[in-house]
Amino acid sequence: MEYLVKRHDECLFFVIKFLNNGKLYNKGGWIMKKNNKRVLRFILFVLVIGSILSGCKAKEDITKEDKGDDKEDEISMNVGGKDYDIITRSENVSNLVVDVNGVDNASSIIFNDMVVVALEMPKDSVLTDDMKETIINLVLESDNAIRQVLVTDNKKTFDQVETIVQSLMNGEPYDDHVNEINRIIEKLKKE
Repeated sequence: MEYLVKRHDECLFFVIKFLNNGKLYNKGGWIMKKNNKRVLRFILFVLVIGSILSGCKAKEDITKEDKGDDKEDEISMNVGGKDYDIITRSENVSNLVVDVNGVDNASSIIFNDMVVVALEMPKDSVLTDDMKETIINLVLESDNAIRQVLVTDNKKTFDQVETIVQSLMNGEPYDDHVNEINRIIEKLKKE
């Protein structure tokens, strides 16, 4: 690129010198006379237009590359838009429940208008009915789309829900987990 700019500047210098003096001496020592002035003007015109067009083309390429990056970002953000929304809502529920006194960790997954909230309790602690009721009310107040909250402190269920959430965060489709989520819900409804 530097070579082209240098060559372009040299050509411009010789053209300007020719237009001022009526003749041009190049490094080889030959002389160009005024009758070739039209040819030189044409060459100058082609060089200037070529420079302008190549500069515009480079800018268009850069702009296209920038727009391409934005499209990639949009694609990654929009992959599984519903899945992303469900993960976000589930994470919000988990973050809300973790703040309840007596809960060490919480993982949740939303399915239609239900949410499964699996808890890890501190050692020597038990999930009481009052604590369940507090969690249920807290979740119902925080997310208007949720109609039913299923709460458990079963370690196996916690691990299952956590695995589902992690796989969703890694890009697996929500539909791949529907059967497993249904089994968890049915199991919790029987308890």
